[in-house]
Amino acid sequence: MVERYCAIARSAPAAVRPTPGLADERSVDVDERRDPAPAAGRPRLVAAHTGLTPPQEAWAAYTRHAIACSTCADIDRTCTVAGELYRAWVAISRVAFRRLAEGGA
Repeated sequence: MVERYCAIARSAPAAVRPTPGLADERSVDVDERRDPAPAAGRPRLVAAHTGLTPPQEAWAAYTRHAIACSTCADIDRTCTVAGELYRAWVAISRVAFRRLAEGGA
């Protein structure tokens, strides 16, 4: 079976065969320059707040906290602030889903 597919690939016209090393003309070169990493003491950026829905705002607050919190990063400890933020996100999301289900926006 493998030999059959290899024979089909070899017999394809050159225009159909991909260029060696590239999937197609839209592919990205893996050696392409990347932006430098942010400074060590700088927090990672999170999505802007403009125009976010209440569930998105609540999730952003949770993730901003979880990214910067040393307690959240420690697998052996529990962060009460993250727990409260997560519960707030769940409650806000439930309200939003209920409003959608009732036909309101």
